[in-house]
Amino acid sequence: MNLIISKAREAQEQWAKTTIKERVKKLKELQSLVCDKTNDITKIIKQETGKPIIEALNSDVIAGLGSIKYCSIMIKEFLKPYKIQFKGMRLPLWYMGRESYIKPRPLGVIGIISPWNFPFGIPFSQTVMSIAAGNSVILKPSSMTPKTGLMIGELFKKVFPKNLVQVITGPGSKVGKSLVESNIDRLIFTGSVEVGREILKLSAQQLTPVTLELSGKSPMIILEDTDLSRTVKGAVYACFLNAGQVCSGVKRIYVHERILDEFIKSFIEQTRKLEVNQLINERAVNKTKQYIKKLNGKVLLGGKSKGLYFEPTIITNAKQVTDEIFGPVVTITKFSSEQQAINLANNSNFALFASIWTKDLNKGERMASLLKHGSVAVNNHTYTYGLPQTPWGGSGNSGIGLTHGEFGFKELIQPQHVHVDKGRVKQDLWWPPYTDEKLKAQQDLIDLLFKGKYWKLLNLTKML
Repeated sequence: MNLIISKAREAQEQWAKTTIKERVKKLKELQSLVCDKTNDITKIIKQETGKPIIEALNSDVIAGLGSIKYCSIMIKEFLKPYKIQFKGMRLPLWYMGRESYIKPRPLGVIGIISPWNFPFGIPFSQTVMSIAAGNSVILKPSSMTPKTGLMIGELFKKVFPKNLVQVITGPGSKVGKSLVESNIDRLIFTGSVEVGREILKLSAQQLTPVTLELSGKSPMIILEDTDLSRTVKGAVYACFLNAGQVCSGVKRIYVHERILDEFIKSFIEQTRKLEVNQLINERAVNKTKQYIKKLNGKVLLGGKSKGLYFEPTIITNAKQVTDEIFGPVVTITKFSSEQQAINLANNSNFALFASIWTKDLNKGERMASLLKHGSVAVNNHTYTYGLPQTPWGGSGNSGIGLTHGEFGFKELIQPQHVHVDKGRVKQDLWWPPYTDEKLKAQQDLIDLLFKGKYWKLLNLTKML
């Protein structure tokens, strides 16, 4: 690992010297390459995950391409130095010939440990933003999707300098652990709560800053005034996308009691039309079965498996289960008031994504402000990961930190503060030796800055 990091640092030091124009040019070359290789990419994703080609295209490839275009447009704005405005204190600093500005600088080497459920879209987007900021990347893909990870490495290798993006494969318990314990400058991890906690412990030994995008148990609140036909279609997508193996996918549906029966009937009808998708492995199938038993509710549809294929499952009268499920299982619960719906939705240790479905947009936005989740959509769900402009992250068991958008980009740079003193004054009032005269000047300074007694500037000038 030391040799890998050494190569990454050497590549990053050279890359950080490139101009914004040069980086944008390379990003556009990468965009063109990915467009040309779309068929190859989606085939590998399907081979490793079993997801339909159309889902691999929409959720993985298009999300990755969007991140390239976004960075190409916004990189100049994000990396532009800017002066600090000292409101209320600017006059004395200007008078003394001093100013401060922020110069965004890359962190250095970024480690990325990515999941299997979106093996291209997630690590590719994170890598694009990292190198756009001037960093190098060491990517450790999931052990279940190594070929997709290696393809990402090949794509970057064809466009960017050698060793700027390196891909390392192997078990997380060895390779991933080694990366976490190394002297990288930031780690971005997407995965389970259990592994996230272990990573946080290990990274603390090196004081490595981390971004953790962990699990979710997303609620969907359906108000009685919703467009029911559209809402049902949205629910089918949000619940069963990628066979339910989505951290922001809907696992809990809360429906107003007046439309409960109508919603359930239509939801079941639409879900029956779905093609059954496979889970990632036998362990996922067994965990899904165990989860259904824990819920101890009434199974309205599904609940069975054949090999790795698991039926979309709809359950009512379920128990409150705190852990996440990575499978095609959703519970439906009724509510009678807006506040009850908010309380039910917030009653979880996970807070990644939530949605509210209503024709009254003002009501939807008002209720959204009462939810604790990192992202809340009105009349849609989960797809905003594919919008590179929007931040992505949650709180509680859903993790810490953000990726995507301006907030995510800021986690990949160091805002270096530069203060310039033109040497206009011979000495500062707080430099020794300390005298009664300087003590009086300090009081004049307080009167000037915080009491608005600007004439005190004349007294201070005599001391400078």
